[in-house]
Amino acid sequence: MANSGQKVVLITGCSSGIGLRIAVTLAKDEKKRYHVIATMRDLKKKEKLVEAAGDAYGKTLMLLPLDVCSDDSVKQCINNVKDRHIDIFINK
Repeated sequence: MANSGQKVVLITGCSSGIGLRIAVTLAKDEKKRYHVIATMRDLKKKEKLVEAAGDAYGKTLMLLPLDVCSDDSVKQCINNVKDRHIDIFINK
């Protein structure tokens, strides 16, 4: 979970492309200013993200399932965020 002073960033579409790159870039921030919640519809596609995140995975980057077209999926995802608090939302 986020440390005091870290901004919580939720990013959709992190299995590839720009969502993956933004998630990894923020999670690897040298000053550790961000706690990234990377989301994707199918967690079976997480390998590229986990590999690119390296040591940040499990520290400044966590992974949750999210299908933005499903109200239930959105509710479940948000309910898994500590205090349901998000500072920055990036919808790719």
